[in-house]
Amino acid sequence: MTDIIRVGIIGAGKIAQARHIPLLQRVPGVEITHAWSRREETARTAARKFGIPNLADRWERIIENRDIDAVVIATPPNLHLPATVAALDAGKHVLCQARMARNLKEARQMLEASRKTGLVTSLYAAGFGLKGDRVMRRLLSQGYVGDLREVRVTSLVPALPEAGAWLVDPEVVGVNTMMLGILAEVVYRWIDPPVSLVATTGEDRLAVPQSLSIGAELRGGATASFHLSFRVPRGPGSSVEIYGARGVLDYKLLVEKPGGLVEDEEMFGMTRGDAGMHPIEMPPKEQRDRTMDSEFIEAIRHGTPVAPDFAEGVRYMEFCEAVAQSIYYGRRISMPPEPKMDSWGRPLQVSARIGGGTFSPPA
Repeated sequence: MTDIIRVGIIGAGKIAQARHIPLLQRVPGVEITHAWSRREETARTAARKFGIPNLADRWERIIENRDIDAVVIATPPNLHLPATVAALDAGKHVLCQARMARNLKEARQMLEASRKTGLVTSLYAAGFGLKGDRVMRRLLSQGYVGDLREVRVTSLVPALPEAGAWLVDPEVVGVNTMMLGILAEVVYRWIDPPVSLVATTGEDRLAVPQSLSIGAELRGGATASFHLSFRVPRGPGSSVEIYGARGVLDYKLLVEKPGGLVEDEEMFGMTRGDAGMHPIEMPPKEQRDRTMDSEFIEAIRHGTPVAPDFAEGVRYMEFCEAVAQSIYYGRRISMPPEPKMDSWGRPLQVSARIGGGTFSPPA
């Protein structure tokens, strides 16, 4: 066992200050020794608040420091690939924030780089659906809904008032938007990925969409629909509904309460013999939490598994890639797709030459 694990933070903003830094500092034998953020004042605020002794003027300084054992990458997606590959090349373990990468090509490059090392590589799980994850798995394995027939995934919420401009910058987010990758990650915990999908949006195909409708074919003849929007003034929230031959499970990820949506989770269900839908208890002993920070350290020390790992990240990036391809090319996409998109409306081969006049969207 390593006595002391020294960690560097690449991206010391809200997420790092709310979760990564305080949670890692609670783990015995962990020292956060360096921090960097795109805005120097953000890094200074984190350093003062959490007693981090060193600030880096460039994120590369953290990678180059031989005394640092592991890095947490808590930046927007455009830095995930370069920082991850550089850290692995320097022999450092990596915990990377979601979404995994800008696009599928970058995600696969990260996975390939991780497999060439014996280092721990982990992603930060979406918090949605963890509370009742074990209950959902248990009920589905026991045949609560029977043979799968339909899945409906909905996320109709107002745009976050504090959302940064980078969230709608295709050069930063790639093929990520709204809760697209998050919901794919959550749904994939309970059902297999689609066989194919087709997506539509009423917006400019060159922009990061704020409204999406997706129809998907599942194995065994089942179908799934996804409807996401940040354009509604007061939507019903986010939910995953799973319908089968015997029953239905309805998992509400964002719950409508007096005054608006709250980050609470509720589960309802009905199986054969029930008179109607009823609440399903999620016992505390079965509830999961976002403990990836401590699990990351445990994996470094003892080789225990981490979840989600980079392979799981590639799966939800395949979903995002397929949606972006379907909108760009205007057709159904088979899963898993091959990497073709740099970002929304920008294929890989022309994305770097948009300003030079070589880009023309399909008719």
